[in-house]
Amino acid sequence: MTALTSADPAAASPRRADAAPPLSLRGAFAGTAALTRLALRRDRVVLPVSVVVVLLMVAVTYSSVATVYGTQAERDELTASMGTNSAFLALLGPLEHTGSVASTAAWRVGLFMILVLGVLAVLTVVRHTRKEEETGRLELVRAARVGSLAPLTTGVLVAAGMSVVTGALMAAMYVAQGADGASSVAFGLQFAALGLAGTGIGAVCAQVATSSRTANTIGVLLLVAGYALRGVADIDSADWLHWVSPVGWVQEIDPFGANAWGPALPCLALFVVCVAVAARLSLGRDLGAGLVQPRPGPAGSASLTSPLALATRLQLPGVVSWTLGVGAYCLLVGFLLDSVDDIAGSSPQMQQIIAQLGGAGALAQVFQVAIMGFVGIAAAAFAVTLVSRVHAEETSGRTELVLATGTSRTRYLTASVVLLVVGVVAVPLWAGLMMGLGHALVSGGWGSAFGDAVGAGLVQVPAAMVVAGLVLVLYGWWPRLVALGWGAVTVFLVVGQLGELFGLPQWVRDLSPFTHVPQVPLDPFSLGPVLALTGIAAALVAVSYAGFRRRDVGGA
Repeated sequence: MTALTSADPAAASPRRADAAPPLSLRGAFAGTAALTRLALRRDRVVLPVSVVVVLLMVAVTYSSVATVYGTQAERDELTASMGTNSAFLALLGPLEHTGSVASTAAWRVGLFMILVLGVLAVLTVVRHTRKEEETGRLELVRAARVGSLAPLTTGVLVAAGMSVVTGALMAAMYVAQGADGASSVAFGLQFAALGLAGTGIGAVCAQVATSSRTANTIGVLLLVAGYALRGVADIDSADWLHWVSPVGWVQEIDPFGANAWGPALPCLALFVVCVAVAARLSLGRDLGAGLVQPRPGPAGSASLTSPLALATRLQLPGVVSWTLGVGAYCLLVGFLLDSVDDIAGSSPQMQQIIAQLGGAGALAQVFQVAIMGFVGIAAAAFAVTLVSRVHAEETSGRTELVLATGTSRTRYLTASVVLLVVGVVAVPLWAGLMMGLGHALVSGGWGSAFGDAVGAGLVQVPAAMVVAGLVLVLYGWWPRLVALGWGAVTVFLVVGQLGELFGLPQWVRDLSPFTHVPQVPLDPFSLGPVLALTGIAAALVAVSYAGFRRRDVGGA
């Protein structure tokens, strides 16, 4: 019998051949470059459209401000009207710099669109991290030579890159308009800073939650709560509240005023700290798990007995979140309706802009029609989101499991179409109710306030269903092209809602289904356009059924 007499502990305890190698920093990031290229390829439609929409909204606002408030006297009049309105203080902050069109436009659109970019950053990080885990794709990716931190790094790089690029383009656009260089950079820095803060917040939320929907909800609520606290600070002159949220920090940058770069540093610090925390949490948990585990459901369910019940369980939270979000905004608009005449009544240019957006008539009703046009676009965007989720169910393999139970393809798709119709109707209906409530609380005209607002919202449904039908056709025949639905929403926004502002010819504006929506309550309700749009939407849905019944499930 031979004894091992070596004093070397390694020799006494030889490492097993199947033992995991020690973690190295380089190994943790292995495959990041390839994953980033893949993420950019997958987002080749969503990312450019997101950036373009943000830039476009700012550019349109700049153009309208230049038209309406081109002189110092007009801007002084704006300060005396909107600048002292509590609702506008809550939405946009104090109007302190009116020395130029650029500074006024930055106030008019800045904080709201900056918040939008922060939300987009959260959604981007979650899409490339938690969403990939939720669908099971990340487990396949990690089976290759991909490090444990590569997916998180990819999501952070894509979202941070989008934020920085948007901020740089925003600054360049203002410089091209002749604005002061330092102030333009400060304006762009606001976008980049909040985008980076949103990126860090989204990275942590993706580790905390076990579903992408929950992670998105937590991240967005944190940013919106910061936006609300900033509004309270501006109304009550509680300056200390500006320093409790990233939205308040970027407001303190004060472009066209102090041009202070210092308040951007807390956003950068939050980004670094959150990414470090997310990395530590990612290394310390199982793939697919989250820091907060969901409560386990029952072993069986007597309610999930049909595709519709399953679709309701999966899609109803999305319907509720879209409906409540749009409704909250329209409630605030309802409070402002009675102030439209006071704000724009003495400005012919402002009246012209509102007329270009909504039509001819009483300013309050024109403004109502214009806002409901954007609500219709929001309902169409909801449809794209829902169909994208249906596509994700298919790519994850869960659709095949449902169809393996004997459920027909027609019945399966019908369940999602029912939820889609419910959402497309619910978004403008609830928006109308909330707008009517806000208007009635201010004006006291309960009957007319609700009737006008709800009618203006419901007439948007057929046009939104046309967009939903287009996206369903893409899903039914070419599911990989579902993301093009975001391009359709953007095009219809530009040529429909903003076409008059851009001076587009009528035949171009007619390409948008929203151009043909009756302008209720400005004009009497017309059944013809509603029936025509409904017929087109029904035909598109029928075409989508034909494609879904023929193609391979899980294929192209």
